[in-house]
Amino acid sequence: MLFLGVYAAIVLVTPVRFGPMGNTSPKINGVEATFWHIDDIDWTPVQKQRNADGTVAAVREKWPIMRPDFLSAYVHYDPGMVVRRHGHRSNHLVFVLDGGAWIGGDWYIAGTHIHVPLGATFGPIVAGPHGLTCWELSFGEFGGWGDEQVLYDREIEARGVTPLPHPPLDLGDWFKDPRGDVGAERGTPRVPGLVETVTTMDEFEWTEVKRQRNADGSLSAIREKWPIVQPDFMSAYIEYDPGMITRRHGHFGHHLVWVIAGGAWFDDRWCPAGTHIDLPFGAAFGPIIAGAAGTCFLEITNGDFRSWGDHPETFDKAVAAHAVTPLPDPTLELGAWFEDKRGFWAPSEQPATS
Repeated sequence: MLFLGVYAAIVLVTPVRFGPMGNTSPKINGVEATFWHIDDIDWTPVQKQRNADGTVAAVREKWPIMRPDFLSAYVHYDPGMVVRRHGHRSNHLVFVLDGGAWIGGDWYIAGTHIHVPLGATFGPIVAGPHGLTCWELSFGEFGGWGDEQVLYDREIEARGVTPLPHPPLDLGDWFKDPRGDVGAERGTPRVPGLVETVTTMDEFEWTEVKRQRNADGSLSAIREKWPIVQPDFMSAYIEYDPGMITRRHGHFGHHLVWVIAGGAWFDDRWCPAGTHIDLPFGAAFGPIIAGAAGTCFLEITNGDFRSWGDHPETFDKAVAAHAVTPLPDPTLELGAWFEDKRGFWAPSEQPATS
């Protein structure tokens, strides 16, 4: 299946040659998808404040993945919580799942997509009256560094907020606490003139990328909205109609899925809203079969976002069981650099190992 993106701030003018596909499957023995449901992960408080009325507000996080070179975090801000303007020491994404906040002085709600490239900052963040819940990802060192402290000071003074000491974090010898980092001990990666890009899903049109005819004669499709596309990075907001089926597949980069609404079967595993899926390079998942209410995903690929089909017999079995007829893929024109791989089936032989 194809997962794509369009990034309004980038014009691709140089043809890009992707690496050779080779004559064997990209599947790597022992590399598999990992599934979590967010309800099965405990909250960890990472920041607190005392509000003007004496109550305490916090930022809490759940970490499906935390390692020195990558972070995937489910983050909740209590109502009124204020977080400094900051950047991260890597390419960083934020997607608002619920609630709303003033971010850099502007109001944003669910469906907001924020790209903070290495060297840029965003915020301050002031959570709205119903709080704010986000999915955040850092593709590299995730530590935050403060920027323009005066903006944070102005927000907390206006609201009568008193910052409280940070809750302790014991994450291992590799972890260097970034919460007080303002560039005093090591310089910040700030790039003058580089800014965050904030978009909302309402700004994008749907594009159909897959279709099928159902047993009753009706049509189902997969539609995508594309905040970002680069040859080596993708972010896509994806909607499956009820019962829509896609092949078992992997990607030529590190791929992540967040189930926003509805649910789907990934092979024989039911994945409702709140499911987080990590698909490393060399792994495949599916077939994917959308549930009776359809489903909505946010999908991110760090690397070549195109997909490779795996074990076509599993797809044939799924469409036969549901009396579905796959239809030709809609045409996509993304430029000379793009080679469509929606019909690519990788041979099943495994690469030789030494």
